[in-house]
Amino acid sequence: MASGGQIHVRDDLGDELRLDDVARRIVSLVPSVTETVIGLGAADCLVGITSYCVYPADIVKNISKVGGTKGFSFEAVEAARPDLILANKEENRKRQIEKLRERYPVFVTYPRTVEGAVKMILDLGVLTGTEERASELAASCDYFLESMEPAIAGPPLRTACMIWRDPWMAVGPDSYVSALLDRVGFVNVFAEVDGRYPETSLDAMIDRRPDVIILPSEPYEFGKADQEELDRFLGERGVSATTLRMDGSLLTWFGSRTIKGLRFLYDTKARLLRASA
Repeated sequence: MASGGQIHVRDDLGDELRLDDVARRIVSLVPSVTETVIGLGAADCLVGITSYCVYPADIVKNISKVGGTKGFSFEAVEAARPDLILANKEENRKRQIEKLRERYPVFVTYPRTVEGAVKMILDLGVLTGTEERASELAASCDYFLESMEPAIAGPPLRTACMIWRDPWMAVGPDSYVSALLDRVGFVNVFAEVDGRYPETSLDAMIDRRPDVIILPSEPYEFGKADQEELDRFLGERGVSATTLRMDGSLLTWFGSRTIKGLRFLYDTKARLLRASA
């Protein structure tokens, strides 16, 4: 929100950010946020990003890197002379954010729902002076959700989305991934447990009777061998769950990729329902 030339935006931690004008020099410490800023048409404002900011490749290759999401260089950030830093509660360490806030305006993202991701898009539009484009992206997401066919989005598919192994860990409640899956009818079988990313075992996982088990490519990069091992395990126990490997960015990257993730999951579910008909 702009007032008398100033910009007032409340971030996902509830802190109000005040800028005298739209941001002109931005350091983004969050890959999905970097992609969203570029999608809003504000790529020229990015003066520093992390080495994990890889989309869109043709644009990010020309932007200075400041290190990793948790191991970035404060010196590199300082050299970029930012007037705004974009961070995330999970992807960046709290003490790092606090240290940055001693010198710079910091906008902290932490969406845990589809609506939260849409709010972030709109907030970034205000911060970068790209409100019109942000409204278009938000509207496209809202339209897609409203236009989903109930026959596809409605039927629940009990789903376990794994995010790590050794130990095995799953997506739990109060997380963006769980909310994204749920909007398309992939019902998280770990939604009622304690912890956002609970540790589990394969036996405990199949006791929850999933119809679908998702193996994303990040944060742990599940590969073909992992899927084959899991399929053998299921076969030995007579479990008929479908295993799916997926591009993890479609599940975990919020912002401009939210609509891509919803469409991908919707199309995937349509194929699963047709195959089972």
